[in-house]
Amino acid sequence: MRPILIAVVGLVLVAPVLGAQQVEMDRTLERIYDSVVTTSDVRQVRILKLAVGSADTDAAAQTTIENRLLIMRELARGTVAEPAPDRIAEKREAWRKTWPESTDIPALLARAGMSAQALDGWFRDELKIEAFLALRFPQIADSRRSERINAWINDLRHRANLSGK
Repeated sequence: MRPILIAVVGLVLVAPVLGAQQVEMDRTLERIYDSVVTTSDVRQVRILKLAVGSADTDAAAQTTIENRLLIMRELARGTVAEPAPDRIAEKREAWRKTWPESTDIPALLARAGMSAQALDGWFRDELKIEAFLALRFPQIADSRRSERINAWINDLRHRANLSGK
């Protein structure tokens, strides 16, 4: 009798929790080959202003992340050297200077859910992407370089079945 009473009391106590509205913590927005883009990825890019150009909407930030994953997949096939730690530090410092001097960067990272190591990883990958694009699309007297890069990214998106998004 006592075990039944404990079970009933337990259910009575748990029932309000079970009926409470669930809060979405994270959600997969897109799958790109072996990688996923989640709502937390988009949130990080927006909070930390990591996207070059305009990523002032969730959709724009998601597209930026998707393109980045596609390019990283392409450069994994080639040989792009790892950037030197001082280049990563320079990139991080340039990003830091985009924020007001009074910005608490550790608190900002915590709010975004990103570690300092992950931020350095983002900058490392940015440098690798820049190096890869410089090899694939040399800048020497190419007035259509941006157009050619955009066409190539659109082709990558098409091959990954992202072209209509």
